[in-house]
Amino acid sequence: MRSTIEVRGARENNLQNIDVEIPREALTVVTGVSGSGKSSLAFDVIYGEGQRKLLDSLSAFSRHFIAQPKRADVDFVFGLSPVVAIMQQRGAANPRSTVGTMTDIYDYLRLLYCVAGVGHCPYCGEAIPIKTTEQVIERISSLPEGTTVELRAPVTKIYGEPYRRLFDELREQGFRRFVVDGERFDSADAVGLDEETDHRIEVVLDRLSLRGDVHRALIATLETAKRVGEGILRIEVADTSLSDDELRTFYERIETCEHHMLFHDLEPYYFAFNDPDSACRTCGGLGTILKADPLKIIDKPNKTLRKGAIINTLMESGASGPIRPPLQPGEARRLRSRHAL
Repeated sequence: MRSTIEVRGARENNLQNIDVEIPREALTVVTGVSGSGKSSLAFDVIYGEGQRKLLDSLSAFSRHFIAQPKRADVDFVFGLSPVVAIMQQRGAANPRSTVGTMTDIYDYLRLLYCVAGVGHCPYCGEAIPIKTTEQVIERISSLPEGTTVELRAPVTKIYGEPYRRLFDELREQGFRRFVVDGERFDSADAVGLDEETDHRIEVVLDRLSLRGDVHRALIATLETAKRVGEGILRIEVADTSLSDDELRTFYERIETCEHHMLFHDLEPYYFAFNDPDSACRTCGGLGTILKADPLKIIDKPNKTLRKGAIINTLMESGASGPIRPPLQPGEARRLRSRHAL
């Protein structure tokens, strides 16, 4: 492998037939007066040619969806690798724009996580295998005809919110059966859980009896598991007619952990913080949570709001002028009516 990046005959923009050799595995700074061709050398020649050669290695179908950079005016460039450029531009004020999204590293990393990622059981932390949809269906179909199989998906609540809201959301999505810490509940049952305790909650996606062609039903259930359980699926053989050896053989063939969990078809959108289905349910993918702190708002908790329980920021900041007293009952409604007229 070459130890340098060799550029010969660069004539892009202000470059006048420039020859340069840049060492690899080192930090190189391109500096000079304005208009000397720094950006033309770094972006148009080196970055442009590296990006173009990377795209040339892709299939014609893949190149159809990617903008093709123009060929630089240069004789040849040797020693290039796939490149990423952070352009000289003003950063966006959008909190969902990061260095990764603006440089396309974000998309490549998600693809890497998909290919090389390893799933872990949410209960014991043990690595669990990744199976495609067809592999899962093939393993389940290998059970004797008439066997009853229950497919579940683990769910968790949003940090700081009650379990009641989690169950309400699941009921709105059409789910009626749950398993909480190994105990079954129906949607009509009142589930009283300790909010300070982490409970093991699973949604019963489907309960199938392997009779005839269940291929279509299994595909629909696995697609639901992607959405509800974030790609994690629990397989529970509910038929007691199978012996312990038959059950052990089945779970060994599907290579699940002791909790019978498995991942199926890791998708790039699982790692997308801008996707509502994959973002953190607590912060929405932003990494921060905005919430009011009552201790910083209420200055005198022994007083009512009308008597000055809330801190008056105008008086503390030294602002001059009269401070409007709180609105009297019905005054806000009259002000809105006057504004509408």
